[in-house]
Amino acid sequence: MTDSVIGLVEDLKTAQVVRRELAKVGCADRTITILGEEDADNVFEALTERGQEEDVARRYGEAVRHGGIVVTAEAKDVDRALEVLNRFHKSPEELIERRQPETARGQSVEEELRVGKEQTTTGKRLVKEVSEQEVEKPITLREEEIEVERNQEERRLSPEEAERALQEGTVEVIAVKEQPVVSKEARVTEEVTLRKQASERQENIRDTVRRSEVKVEDTEQK
Repeated sequence: MTDSVIGLVEDLKTAQVVRRELAKVGCADRTITILGEEDADNVFEALTERGQEEDVARRYGEAVRHGGIVVTAEAKDVDRALEVLNRFHKSPEELIERRQPETARGQSVEEELRVGKEQTTTGKRLVKEVSEQEVEKPITLREEEIEVERNQEERRLSPEEAERALQEGTVEVIAVKEQPVVSKEARVTEEVTLRKQASERQENIRDTVRRSEVKVEDTEQK
């Protein structure tokens, strides 16, 4: 009667050594299986079929994806077979951690100048203001005056003339006098029109952009 034994080693070369050592302790070569990275998808199923716990089988499969090798065998003398496997055994965590690449990253960054447009408003408005000023204009005015002239006369009147002269009556003489009459007339002296017209102009925009570069330098070993 045989039992399954399972081990995890770090590489294929070690797995071949383990195969030979298992053969020396009585494991038939046909029962020894080596599962490498190309078999990573089958590791979980292969180990659980041999009675391995699912959590352990899952961690072994992850270790194989990171370069580890699973070795299984059917052994009559389980203790001696396990002794061989334990001699070369690596834990899944050890292999996963060791296979993780150690990296350091730096980024070169360069600013890019982008020029856009935004609209601003400006304009003109028509504002009408009324102001006053004194204006003087010459004008010629005609004026009539009534002069009173009295002359001393000594002559006799005929009865008819005396009759007319002794009648009451009024004689009126009208004098004409001109005076200025002011009137105002509005007339257009200027017309102002606001007209909007679009035009385009070319303008060069200058600014400063920053750029960082990553340099690789050798470090001195102490």
